[in-house]
Amino acid sequence: VQAAPDITIQTALNDAVKALERKLVPEPEESALHLLSHSLDLSWENGHRELREILRLPSTSNSMLANQLMSDEQSNTFQSLLGRRINLEPLQYIIGQWDFHDLVRLKIKEPMLCPRPETEELVEYVLEEVSELIRNRGSTNERIRILDVGCGTGAIGLAIANRYRDEVQVLALDVLPEAVELSNDNAKRFLANHVGEKKGHKLNTIYKAILCSADDYTNTQEGEVYKMGFDVVVSNPPYIPTKDMTTLSEDVSRYESDKALCGGDDGLDIIRHIVKRLPEWTTGNCWLEVDDSHP
Repeated sequence: VQAAPDITIQTALNDAVKALERKLVPEPEESALHLLSHSLDLSWENGHRELREILRLPSTSNSMLANQLMSDEQSNTFQSLLGRRINLEPLQYIIGQWDFHDLVRLKIKEPMLCPRPETEELVEYVLEEVSELIRNRGSTNERIRILDVGCGTGAIGLAIANRYRDEVQVLALDVLPEAVELSNDNAKRFLANHVGEKKGHKLNTIYKAILCSADDYTNTQEGEVYKMGFDVVVSNPPYIPTKDMTTLSEDVSRYESDKALCGGDDGLDIIRHIVKRLPEWTTGNCWLEVDDSHP
């Protein structure tokens, strides 16, 4: 995709949508809107909405934004990002951030899973239970302890910690060092200011991600002694059966981590590890996102 000189925002946007449609890129309008907003450095909250209005305008519109000429730098940046999207790189990776639940501009990096709307539903179930646990805990000030298995970007655990900053403590596990690093970076982004306002509180009072598998988070074998007694366990584990991995869309299969997607022959490999360790971890509930084919 080559940049064109003296191009208006409206023309650039319309041309981009057509180019993405020709290449059969999923959600071409949404892709073009977000990438152009990012290239123009428009407001995260409203930029793509302002551009969406331009899509509805006729070419003879008097809109100032629609008729604004793009600078060479803006045009080159936009065309570069478009090229990546045409190669089916996920929008979240290109932009480097995305909204999830109440988390605005959560950092996203390849190869961690891009947060999905259905996972927000999982968070809502857990939040409902946490709210009930808080109501029923009596006069004790002990935090509700939550274990997030396979944290990736940290989206699930951080959405919970962000809602109940004074009430919960989330421990997150992942087998990818880059996931642990990203989750802890996101924790600083969303929770550090709150910790600074509370004397004596440290970030890991609220959230901490560590490098550990579900099967290894146990005190039944030699090594580090882990604190158990979680009130709730939550996980969006790898659950896609091996045979179904070939059915994934190309933007998922080419970019997102197989370790975060594939759950083995029947999709239950990691889920079995979780179920095996549950009696040691908690006497409470475990919330899992699973495949439709699972029992």
